[in-house]
Amino acid sequence: MLRGNLRRALALARKRSPRGQPLRVTLYERAGCGLCDEAHRALRRIGLDRALEIERVDIERDGALDDRYALRVPVLRVGDSELDAASLEDGAIARWLAAP
Repeated sequence: MLRGNLRRALALARKRSPRGQPLRVTLYERAGCGLCDEAHRALRRIGLDRALEIERVDIERDGALDDRYALRVPVLRVGDSELDAASLEDGAIARWLAAP
């Protein structure tokens, strides 16, 4: 019985494992930010279906980043595009990531 469940779990993991070149996403955040933690969890859930490379950047370690993003965190960045991700649902973030 256990072997069958394990086989099904492994088959599902292989099916959901994204293939191909990962999309590089930068998450600007700060320590102790609950919205930032939720944005990271959303990216991890989206990463189950799409290959993502998530870079977490603590804005408090860089004065210029802190000045730029202090009131906006969490912020997602892909290339030159940015998204204020506070309280966004997974679907909204996934659609933004899928946009060219």
